[in-house]
Amino acid sequence: MIFTALLLAGIGLALVTNLSSPLGAGPLGILVVFALIYACTLALLLLVMRLFEAIYRLLRSTSTTIVKQDKMRRWRRRLTLIIAGLSFVPIFLISLNSISQLGFKDIALIIVIEMLLIFYIIRQT
Repeated sequence: MIFTALLLAGIGLALVTNLSSPLGAGPLGILVVFALIYACTLALLLLVMRLFEAIYRLLRSTSTTIVKQDKMRRWRRRLTLIIAGLSFVPIFLISLNSISQLGFKDIALIIVIEMLLIFYIIRQT
């Protein structure tokens, strides 16, 4: 499912960037490009998470109890929310770079915002 989403978002992004120009696409076209970049980043990070989870399960093959399954479910939900928040970083970077505003302060601000977001997600879940 995740691999299919990554493939479809990648194909959509390739089509949009090759078939239109930023001037001709307008604000809606730019929004579509940003949404596809977010979908690609999210799917790629989720795929990496699932890969590491599969490797962890292979290396640590113990019996799973209901308590362990509940902890794994909460851990997976928390990590998915963190990944959803981190997937906005490329959009922030591209947006700031497109208006020639990408400097050290801006990158530091993005890092602080993401750290606060992760802290909030961890405290809420």
